[in-house]
Amino acid sequence: MKITITYNDKFKCKWYHCTDGNHTYSSPHLSNVEVWRDDRIANADYHKELAELHDKACAEYYASKTRWDNYTGD
Repeated sequence: MKITITYNDKFKCKWYHCTDGNHTYSSPHLSNVEVWRDDRIANADYHKELAELHDKACAEYYASKTRWDNYTGD
């Protein structure tokens, strides 16, 4: 995971960003982004399991809907 740097004109400072899959963390402090990145790397199995549980829960929710109760979140 690569840490990228952008400049925020509103706050007049650098912002650091790191992305892992669909998750992005940003902070004006490099150390915060490094801690987040290191946690994602060290606990990759845990985060993968959470993502799988989330996907299964979403699938179960939509599978439980009927023709008369077809909420899709739109």
